[in-house]
Amino acid sequence: MSPVQNEPFFLIGHDRSGTTMLRLILDRGAVAIPAESMFLVDFASVRRAGGLELPERAERLLREVWSHPHVKLWRLSGDPPPVPPGLSSDDTYRFVVGSPFVAYAEREGKARWGDKTPAYLHHVDELATVWPEARFVVLVRDGRDVALSVMPLPFGPNNVWAAAKAWSRAIRLGREAEARHSGRVLSVRYEDVVADPESEVRRICEFLGLDYDPDLLAIERTDPTKFVDEQSGWFRGIWSGINANAVGKWRREMTADQQRVFESIAGAELDLLGYERSSSAPEPAPSTPAATVYAGHDAALRLVNFVRLRLVQERGREVGYVVRRKLAGAGR
Repeated sequence: MSPVQNEPFFLIGHDRSGTTMLRLILDRGAVAIPAESMFLVDFASVRRAGGLELPERAERLLREVWSHPHVKLWRLSGDPPPVPPGLSSDDTYRFVVGSPFVAYAEREGKARWGDKTPAYLHHVDELATVWPEARFVVLVRDGRDVALSVMPLPFGPNNVWAAAKAWSRAIRLGREAEARHSGRVLSVRYEDVVADPESEVRRICEFLGLDYDPDLLAIERTDPTKFVDEQSGWFRGIWSGINANAVGKWRREMTADQQRVFESIAGAELDLLGYERSSSAPEPAPSTPAATVYAGHDAALRLVNFVRLRLVQERGREVGYVVRRKLAGAGR
């Protein structure tokens, strides 16, 4: 068995780029992929601090990981496994943060696990350090369709200017990760997957060391319990199976002004990925006053959505972690 078949893998990319679809495809096979984890970001500072060869520190981390709000959503039964004695700090960390995934996979009757957390696009180096043989699949999708999909939701950018900024940065991060971790990062276009699912999923399976089976593509038969209850409404399109219905939606639903603003910010990335622009003439970026208005609008709605999602919908279960993530992101 090759090393890749023993290692986890990560499905990453900008939100609404097809990572959930790919999670459900691969989860139908011999690998278990739970709902988004996020805690691998939240405990990265513990790994960097070291000292986990000390049993009391290892046990403390184990308790904290298993009590994390995202792990609780996986509804694991039983107690966490004891930390094996004699491990180095790095090996202890790897064992502890991997243990909920292992337990989830065992519950699903599978020997291998993967992770679908789009935000880990910003943390490829951290994950590659923890799992030196791990592989990463970066999902990319036309940013204008991404914008239409993400703007109505209570997370992410809230106008086309902010969406273009976020998407273009995500594309650059994916390209940089592919360059830094040669052979370990595979970029996949959403449009290619829905146009030719068999060929693209075969290619992804080969990259990840997984066996291909045509049944992988039957995501319309997904068990609804694979979704977090309060998030199931975000993925209604899954029940229609793999299709290209949402490809090029921007042509029908994005105004001409929105198209111009998006392409003025992220035109270079659209060109890089082979996405056709609405106009052959490059658009000038919004003026400073206009950009200030867009930024202010986005910031105001992010605050509203923080309350709506984190305090109302999630009942505050993750507020502390979210605030720390935002502070850490502001410091990068």
